Amino acid sequence: MTIIAKDVPFYQISQVSKLLGITSDRLRTYEEEGLIKPFRAKHTKDGKRLFTLEEIEWLEILRELIKFGVTIPVIRILISSKIKIGKSLIKEKDKKIIFLIDKMYSHPVYKKLLSSL
Repeated sequence: MTIIAKDVPFYQISQVSKLLGITSDRLRTYEEEGLIKPFRAKHTKDGKRLFTLEEIEWLEILRELIKFGVTIPVIRILISSKIKIGKSLIKEKDKKIIFLIDKMYSHPVYKKLLSSL
């Protein structure tokens, strides 16, 4: 059995859409907003988007942040500025958001996005 490495582009947009329960259009929006940069297959006419397992994990983090009410513009700011967030917030929702932001900053996809800014 072959195991696919986490950083190998393999999953098409339709597969990722089904896995995450979001539309392909939403994934394209995330790409347009600079939140993800999927691999573009050059051997196909339309340059199919291919996603790695790392990118799928990254998208799960983004999806959770959005569920908690963090907007795409705020996520873009978080990606570009790596804001230091105080841990003394009291609300449980805030603690979960901070946990997700920390997870986002330590993720390999964050490092790839940051290097392309």
